[in-house]
Amino acid sequence: MKINLILITILLVYAVNANAQLPRNCSQILAINPSATSGIYTIDPDSGGVLPTMNCFCDMTTDGGGWTLILNYNHLASTNPSLKILSDSLPLQGATTLGVDESNTSYWGHADTTLTNAIPFDEVRFYGITSEHNRIIHFKSFHAATIAYFKTGFGSTLGISSSFTAFGDHSANLPASIDMTITDKGNYAMTDYPLWTGSMYHWFLGGLDAICASPRWEVDNYPCFTEPSTLHQIWVRQNNINGLNGKVQEQMQINLWPNPAKDIININFKNVNNTKSTISICNNMGQIVYSASLFENPIQINTMDLYDGIYLITVTIDDKIKHQKFLIQR
Repeated sequence: MKINLILITILLVYAVNANAQLPRNCSQILAINPSATSGIYTIDPDSGGVLPTMNCFCDMTTDGGGWTLILNYNHLASTNPSLKILSDSLPLQGATTLGVDESNTSYWGHADTTLTNAIPFDEVRFYGITSEHNRIIHFKSFHAATIAYFKTGFGSTLGISSSFTAFGDHSANLPASIDMTITDKGNYAMTDYPLWTGSMYHWFLGGLDAICASPRWEVDNYPCFTEPSTLHQIWVRQNNINGLNGKVQEQMQINLWPNPAKDIININFKNVNNTKSTISICNNMGQIVYSASLFENPIQINTMDLYDGIYLITVTIDDKIKHQKFLIQR
């Protein structure tokens, strides 16, 4: 009877607080579960605020992982579909090769400033390729002005040319060659010339001008009278993760038994203030399968509905955490 009452309480707590318990970006997913792989996850960008929960695509590999995709346009040559500004969803990643038309799909679009402002991040990553040449734009930056510009739509990327780190496959002239700056582009801050060198090298998505006869989709070039296939991506990452990075509660102890578990696992905590503590369990895909406030110590959890595999328990006290893995094996 005691076990059933605990499980009922857990379900009620989880149902009420499910949105608030979701990670806000891919960095937090990776911090909770260091074994998380690249793919689609559910996040709550403003942690229970007015924005809905949404799916996002996480890159858990590049440069240590934790990257959330906020702009993705795989554009087919000789087409000029409209850009899509997303206010309640994020673009997913589809094809990563050229020559694909992903317009009017869930892979097409970019986050508006309300959404980018809600997602915690302090690092941005550009990736771009085009069928017109073999150069690749691929770099990351902590440039504060660019971060603020993408979050608000006001300001510019001025200064990013000397504040970036190129990846091994980066071979483009941008951003080092930037000699011009556009300001205050609002929801088009990430698409209209955030990287720009005169009439030579551009990062630009869609649109026309008085000189060019065809729509312009530009990746470190200025094709003007041609219209190549292009792929533009912008990713963001949160390095300073409050409560998930560098604030481990050294005094906390977690004892698990049996481990490996079958149908039930018992968890005992030492040096834990139950009134301000929470517990969550993630599977090896970073998905939260259990979440509750600590109200019993020890606590007994029914694992009959969980698949065999490795799980990660995370106990949080204020801004401090403790991780421990366990195995379900039948």
